[in-house]
Amino acid sequence: MIASFKGKKYELKGKKCVLGGISKNSLPQFVKWMTDSKVNRYLSRDYSGQTLKDEKKWYSHAKNGKDEVVFGIYALDNGKKRLIGSVTLMKIDFTHKNSEFGIIIGDKNYWGKGIGSEVTKLIADFGFKVLKLNSVYLTVDMENKGGQKAYKRAGFKKAGVLREHVKRKKGFSETFIMDLIRKDWKK
Repeated sequence: MIASFKGKKYELKGKKCVLGGISKNSLPQFVKWMTDSKVNRYLSRDYSGQTLKDEKKWYSHAKNGKDEVVFGIYALDNGKKRLIGSVTLMKIDFTHKNSEFGIIIGDKNYWGKGIGSEVTKLIADFGFKVLKLNSVYLTVDMENKGGQKAYKRAGFKKAGVLREHVKRKKGFSETFIMDLIRKDWKK
């Protein structure tokens, strides 16, 4: 299970989902999601050639990582948990008390249902309450309107723009930097 950090295991519960560990048996599902062009189109790098070997390497790194915590996202369907993606706090910097946020909802049946907003709030709460962070930040493609709405609903604010940051088929795309700081989160 990956949902552990510095020897402690965590499970975060919301109304629509639960964040918990990821088993090695679920890695083939992640390969399927990561290679789906609709799922990966807004990710920060191209995962279209992702293999099971790549996922196993990622899993091993995440499981043993000292500066990141990874949770599986489990939708609640009639009392049952269904793995639909993952969420990560990475590059955790305890000196400056900040971390980068990353999320993937691979199961497209769960897009647009408010799960992304709930996951974002749960992981931000974890970062501020458990890890004692002051800031959680992320980057989001300017074309990813759904992601931007979910982040805004969770309290994130636009902090800047990386111009022509991501190469797309028709040129380059801007990337927005968004962040949530402790004093805004407390409101």
